[in-house]
Amino acid sequence: MVGGEPLGLVTTFLITGAEGLLGPYLVEEFRKHGRVVTSSRNSGDLPCDLTSPDAVRALLTEAAPTHVLHAAALTNVDRCELEPDVADAGNRLTTANLMAAKPSTSQLVYLSTDQVYPNTAGPHREGTETPINVYGRSKLAGELAAAEQKSSLIVRTNLFGPSRTEGRASLSDFVARSLGARKPITMFRDVLFSPLHMTTLAAFLADMVKAELTGIVNLGSRNGLSKLEFGLAVAAQLKLPIGGISVGLSTSVATRAPRPLDLRLDVERVERLLGRVMPNCIDEITRL
Repeated sequence: MVGGEPLGLVTTFLITGAEGLLGPYLVEEFRKHGRVVTSSRNSGDLPCDLTSPDAVRALLTEAAPTHVLHAAALTNVDRCELEPDVADAGNRLTTANLMAAKPSTSQLVYLSTDQVYPNTAGPHREGTETPINVYGRSKLAGELAAAEQKSSLIVRTNLFGPSRTEGRASLSDFVARSLGARKPITMFRDVLFSPLHMTTLAAFLADMVKAELTGIVNLGSRNGLSKLEFGLAVAAQLKLPIGGISVGLSTSVATRAPRPLDLRLDVERVERLLGRVMPNCIDEITRL
């Protein structure tokens, strides 16, 4: 039981990774549409080590979810490159365990990443995935585990917005805090992406679930930006000085794990499925 009431009587959303960046936004949005049960390794309504099949079975038995929103992941690209076994456990094994334990009548919504795409010019369309780093490969392996049931929804995305989790920071947080403290930062002009504000992302996920979408879907802003343009736009929105921003190239950082330079997402499929036009990145930044 969670919240003093038996589960399974209404739409129940089990949200994993509730302690992550996106988790609090998912909780806020999906509470509008049903009962929410949260789970993280050491916190949430029902704490759970998702790498343990027995623990996952117990979690799903108690939560009895109609939908599992799997947002738990190891997202540190550089750590994944150094510790591929840890990346596999966090991104593939957890997903496989959820798939093995969940009722066949419930839907898994798997939060994936733009890092599954190759180091080629974007925007990237679903079906062209060829990851170039361990993180991307481990997330793609998680996608394959989720796709074992046709009812699964796999969402490739990128995000930003104010963190609601202590100890976690988004890219926009990093820019805002650094510039606000007059600390110099380097923003890459050679890296492109198309993120969504987490409020927008959570709302679109709810719409996709209500529309009973399945399969693989890109979910991002319509017009991407370089990381440099993103940083300058965040500074302009928050009225922060830009003197601390230095222009850099990601390829000049030899210690970084390999990453695609163009991570922009082709969002035509989600626009067609939902009958809506995705917002552009600049409009998303105005939500800060």
